[in-house]
Amino acid sequence: MSKAHNLTENDRICSETFGIIKELWTDFIYGGHIFAFGAICVAFMCSILFAIPVTWDFLIIIYLMFYIIYLYDYFNGTEDDQKTNSTRADYFRKNDSKTIAYILYGSIISIAFIYVLYSDIPNMLIGFAILILGLTYQAYFKGLTKKITAFKNIFVSLVWAILVYVMFMYYSYPITTEALVISAFVFLRMTGIQILFDIRDIEGDQKKGLRTLPAIYGYRKGLMTLVAINFITVILLIYETYIRVLPPTALMIVPVMFYSQNYLEKVKRSRKDHKSYLFAAGEPFIWFILIFSGSMFFRMVPYISEITNIL
Repeated sequence: MSKAHNLTENDRICSETFGIIKELWTDFIYGGHIFAFGAICVAFMCSILFAIPVTWDFLIIIYLMFYIIYLYDYFNGTEDDQKTNSTRADYFRKNDSKTIAYILYGSIISIAFIYVLYSDIPNMLIGFAILILGLTYQAYFKGLTKKITAFKNIFVSLVWAILVYVMFMYYSYPITTEALVISAFVFLRMTGIQILFDIRDIEGDQKKGLRTLPAIYGYRKGLMTLVAINFITVILLIYETYIRVLPPTALMIVPVMFYSQNYLEKVKRSRKDHKSYLFAAGEPFIWFILIFSGSMFFRMVPYISEITNIL
């Protein structure tokens, strides 16, 4: 009897544990955390490339900043997601507006608190200017997407590209040519990711009259544009490393194009393959992994000959 009771108790504990893990995973994927984590990866990537000692206060600021922007955008787009991303729409339907409001206001207050303690007013103004820019897209800038082709892609990608400059300014580093190049890399990659998401939302965007590239030219030409962006990014990295603007470590990001091509091929076969869009959203994590691996490799290079002699 007790053995059966223990089994039942263990099953209940396991079931509750898996339930909690599932809820946390769902929140990470659909609640805006995945892109907030991507912003952290961009910061770590820049830290390695430019030898900037990143600190926890800056990491929390940018995490909360991008979390707020995406959480607010997703919550306001719940109705639109019902057709193209029903899982995310269902997730937000379970969260009432008051809960979301508490999270948003709490995160904003936390950002202000950290700025006051660890930075200065100019940096705070820059940070909140970017935050306001991201939050006001739905209300004030989304309408421009009906007039200006690819405005949405450019707008979102610029916010990501500016993150590089925000990091340099936060730590009082001068904006260098290297920073401009990496910012351009981030802009191009995020533009490609945004166009991919537009391929998923193509029917809804066409009904709303939004001038996204896939909505105007079709999803096949949209995919061709993404392939072109892959080639442009590779050429940018190789050329800038060749003329010694970027360190050799930057070349380690080149394999991300194969990663990108993999999920593009899956979307080409089926636009309803939601896993492919998750792989795209997680691409900044791959940038960091590749740069980190490259950094470790180049640190070991001087010792390889010594190890060989010992063997």
